[in-house]
Amino acid sequence: MPTSDHNAPCNAPRRRPFLKALSLALLLLAALVGYAAVRLAAKPIPVTAAEEALARAAFRAGPADGRVLYRGAPALWSDASDGALPDAPPGGPLNARAAILVDAATGAVLLERDADEPIPPASMTKLVAIYTALRAAAEGRLDLDEPFEPPAEAWASAIPPGSSLMFLGPAQIVTPRDLIAGMATVSGNDAAMALAIRLSGSVDGFAREMNAEARRLGLERTGFVEPSGLSERNLTTAREFADFCVSYLLEFPDAPRALHSRTEFAFPEARHRAPGNGEPTRLQRATNRLLGVLPGCDGLKTGFIYESGYNLALTVERDGTRFVAVTMGGPGSSTAEGNRLRSEDGTRLMEWAFSRWRTARVAAAEPRSVTCWGGERGAFLAIPAYPADFTAEIAIAERAASGDYAVEVDAPRAARAPVAAGDRVGEVRYLVGGKVARRVPLVADRSVGRAAFPRRVADGAASLLVGLLDLVR
Repeated sequence: MPTSDHNAPCNAPRRRPFLKALSLALLLLAALVGYAAVRLAAKPIPVTAAEEALARAAFRAGPADGRVLYRGAPALWSDASDGALPDAPPGGPLNARAAILVDAATGAVLLERDADEPIPPASMTKLVAIYTALRAAAEGRLDLDEPFEPPAEAWASAIPPGSSLMFLGPAQIVTPRDLIAGMATVSGNDAAMALAIRLSGSVDGFAREMNAEARRLGLERTGFVEPSGLSERNLTTAREFADFCVSYLLEFPDAPRALHSRTEFAFPEARHRAPGNGEPTRLQRATNRLLGVLPGCDGLKTGFIYESGYNLALTVERDGTRFVAVTMGGPGSSTAEGNRLRSEDGTRLMEWAFSRWRTARVAAAEPRSVTCWGGERGAFLAIPAYPADFTAEIAIAERAASGDYAVEVDAPRAARAPVAAGDRVGEVRYLVGGKVARRVPLVADRSVGRAAFPRRVADGAASLLVGLLDLVR
């Protein structure tokens, strides 16, 4: 009996809409897969170096991580509360009441003792004044080489007797750069007053600018009422001042050579004398007695008032490693004894540091492209927030220097808009001998706002598809 096919004409019309729908769905899926692939392969144009710097600064200014490298970094050694000092610098306790020692490149804390005790910084205050002036010059608000006559309220005769002076006076012509040199080398209180008035119009106004810079750097327990350090109402801690010094060296790496390594200071020279000024040139020795004595020492600043004791912000660089030590509240029944004891502390700390530790130099991880779903820009780059270098014992640092290290990069393929420049998006880990020696956050190099609605819809579908495919795999 022949097979009937009378149902075929009825089934064909039913299959055609289904096949059309299936074909359309497959076409849309293929288009979505292609779109997702294109989006994931997007490579952004790199931003400028200045924009990268702003992104890193935005991350460092965040409340979670702090701007300065050693915020939250684990201490490699610290003073035990019971007085035991394992692996401490030889020679007994330090003379200073508070101390901290850090690697300027990585921020690792090598030693600290009572580093959070508030103490007047004395003339170390002038470092913040110098930094404030250099920032103003970088922003175009101060011409470092513009000559002017120092105001009478900043003449040496107007400064409390017995304090450190540059010896400003009438019938002189100086520049802000001259004043900074006088502050950096011989701790001129008159120079600090003249610089304050030149930049801000008043001492109070300049102190407000200094405090604004301190807040910007995240220094919560540091504040100033004047720029010379004469007032005991200026306050900081050893930790926060080391924090500041690291920022200062990071932002102005040439400052030690250009400003803080001079062993003597001559003033006034011929160019500083207005017509009729016949005063002789005074040659003064730098207040930092370790310059030219401690190998590699090129800064930064001493300080003393009776309310604080003898303070020292010290930096030494040898063979590519730079350490910063801040000691505060040092004793001394005379200027000679105070200078000697704080120099002893600084020398012991630095010699101990260089006998055990080095900055391990490793190659920075390459920026990673990150697709930005729903973003007005297709992608951004995840860049390291800090240098890759880390602090290690000499043997480990030498292994790293020889290339014996591994790198692990934890960065997403994609993120969702909006993204702000400086947002943390991943991490790079450097391993020596299988152990993590350095962690460096990855941050967005640019801000990416939300795209228009059609782009957000397309990206939403593409991101959902990519997520499903990742789950299947």
